[in-house]
Amino acid sequence: MQAVLDTASTDSFSEGRGGSATGTTQFEWTVVLLCTWLMSGAYLDAWAHRHLARLETFFTPWHAVLYTGMFAVLAFLAITALRNQAKGKSLGEALPAGYGLSLVGCVLFGIGGVIDMFWHLRFGIEVSLAALVSPPHLLLMLALGLIVTGPLRAAWRRPGIQAPVTAIISASLLLSMFTFFDQFDQPLVNPWAGTQVGSQSTIAYAQQLGILGIMVQTALLMGIILYLLSRFTLPFGSLTLLVGLNGAMLGSLEQHFELIPVAVVGGLLADLVVLWLRPGPERVTALRIASFLGPIGVSSLYLLVVELTRGIGWPVTLWLGSILVSGAIGFLLSCLTVRPQTPA
Repeated sequence: MQAVLDTASTDSFSEGRGGSATGTTQFEWTVVLLCTWLMSGAYLDAWAHRHLARLETFFTPWHAVLYTGMFAVLAFLAITALRNQAKGKSLGEALPAGYGLSLVGCVLFGIGGVIDMFWHLRFGIEVSLAALVSPPHLLLMLALGLIVTGPLRAAWRRPGIQAPVTAIISASLLLSMFTFFDQFDQPLVNPWAGTQVGSQSTIAYAQQLGILGIMVQTALLMGIILYLLSRFTLPFGSLTLLVGLNGAMLGSLEQHFELIPVAVVGGLLADLVVLWLRPGPERVTALRIASFLGPIGVSSLYLLVVELTRGIGWPVTLWLGSILVSGAIGFLLSCLTVRPQTPA
């Protein structure tokens, strides 16, 4: 923590376009690392709820990692703002552009944490799906989204078209926030495609959940990627980092470590598609093709690994259809990101 406060004492500004204040590299990387600590604490707490005996108290080591991460982000941003105000910066310039909402998110997270504590004391510790959709946790979800997207907002406002690594990690943390609250049907958390035993109705439900999980994860992942491509060009390795970091967090929840390489290799495949086609708003056809081929490659790889490690009892119509549907979702999302041209 002392190192964090020492970093806050340095000048966190440089002059950007039009005299606007932008964060230094040191400032931006500090925020990224603290946000990674915060999001890792959320996943660690989820792991504890899945693998340890019922947690009957709000005060646990896992909550401590989560809330100390939040406090570290809050302390760093608040101290930076106060010290830059003391140097003559106005309230609107106390933090680099894009980080004001992160500070608001920290305050909102603290409020949500207090509400969550009293909620647990009144209604007990939620388990399973109830823990993901409880109102205090949804408030924390909103706060997390505001906090971790600071580096992405900052990069968006700066000139230049190449996405910095800090923006890629920020986007991955945003994706991880979404998948955290969708973990009950995440392919890397619950590989429903490998369910082969049970009653006929159980197998049917597993098939439905398996296909829905692939569809939802495709929509979330492609939504983030297409959002980035609407503004930036992505250096090679960006998608490997983005998807791999998210996959590492998801795969650790149920300790499906053998599935984490699926995310890493899937991200690498997506990087190769982007390198080959160079999709973007000015290359609409390439964007459409990449948005179709990328999800097909990732979902095919996932089902192949599940087949090799667990075995898939799905008929060919089911697994092949789910692969094509994932490609269709990517294609349709690309139509929302870059709309077809209308005649003059």
